[in-house]
Amino acid sequence: MGFKGTDDEKKKLFNCAYAWSYIWGMGASLDERSKERFDDIARELFKGAQIPQGGSAFDYFYDMKKDKAFKPWSTKVPQFVYDREVPYFELLVPTNDSYRHSFCLELLLSREKPSFFTGLSGVGKSVIIQNSLQRFQEEKDIVPIFINFSAQTSSMRT
Repeated sequence: MGFKGTDDEKKKLFNCAYAWSYIWGMGASLDERSKERFDDIARELFKGAQIPQGGSAFDYFYDMKKDKAFKPWSTKVPQFVYDREVPYFELLVPTNDSYRHSFCLELLLSREKPSFFTGLSGVGKSVIIQNSLQRFQEEKDIVPIFINFSAQTSSMRT
């Protein structure tokens, strides 16, 4: 994929794409408190990218194809359609969080790159991954193998 336009337009496009990649590549696995600090740092580093001020930098994606601008993830979240045939624990209600994490996972999978999903227990990581792999199974003729792990806590006595 090549960048089109004047040298200044290409530079801006590259800077914005790099800013988005940096934010998600370096900051996606941070906890919420750390993301707040990271957001400040990323905005300072990438002033020229003009990341919108409302919310966090994680609330936006960079639309390279159409508008060539940062846009809220909410503009891409599909409408939820209930399917009675889908078991309860496999339901995935599209939200900003579920959509953006699915998007990033599928982007990495399409490029055959590894990914790391982390987060609190019960936030939907397994469902997002299973849902994405099932879509890839249909589209790319792959066979996913699911291995379940259970979150386990231990207490230490001092």
